Amino acid sequence: MQPKNKAKIIYPSNNKTSLTSGQRLSAVSQLLIDVDDATVKFGSLTIIDRLSLGIHQGEFVGLIGPNGAGKTTFLRAILGLQELTSGSIKLSGATMSYIPQQGAQYNAIVPISVLEVVKLGCNGSSNKALEALQSVDMAETASKRFNELSGGQQQRVTIAKALASNADIIFLDEPTTGIDERSQREFFALLKTLQEKGITIVMVSHEVDTVLTLVTRVICLNRTIVYDGPPEHFEADKYLPKFYKERHVQLHHHHGEMHA
Repeated sequence: MQPKNKAKIIYPSNNKTSLTSGQRLSAVSQLLIDVDDATVKFGSLTIIDRLSLGIHQGEFVGLIGPNGAGKTTFLRAILGLQELTSGSIKLSGATMSYIPQQGAQYNAIVPISVLEVVKLGCNGSSNKALEALQSVDMAETASKRFNELSGGQQQRVTIAKALASNADIIFLDEPTTGIDERSQREFFALLKTLQEKGITIVMVSHEVDTVLTLVTRVICLNRTIVYDGPPEHFEADKYLPKFYKERHVQLHHHHGEMHA
């Protein structure tokens, strides 16, 4: 544990393979991210409070919790986009890729094709970009403008960009917001396929029912960890506030959370 107010991100980490009590992976699974007592405060407001956990190769982690629980802040801290107030995050050297909602960061770049978006992940290699697009069944859209695609198609392209970068870990923040139900099902099936191929996935979502059917591990966050374990043992009545349980299917349409 780091001394108080001595926050840091350490890269790379040692090969420590500690497991939380809720994890079912064997101790030989490679520890990719080791979070120890991580805290983020904005002034007097604590956004995440002394989080400690490890994320191992091949996991599919569903990160859930009410608005303002600190989910997005936690992802940003792991990615080095948010400074810790105290604690540490140790990274193994794995390649990480972050996919926000609907790939909207590319819509303002005019003009940019689907192929050009994916090439951003592989130092401009057209061959590698086309191969990645083919792996997510989007090769036929290579010459189209990115902002002409549907939301579901855009997210598949951003997955292709992550694959082109040889990502070991893919972080997704509410990836199906604004996407129709059929596209959601196809997108989640793609994520499951990638996880089965050994890619580690960490996904923030308000789609609790879907998360519980997809993931290998659930982390329920409400500034601190209130549940960390297998999805089949997660009880919404116990771990989520009543108002959140009643509205979890609808909340993703009204996320708007500054400190998700």
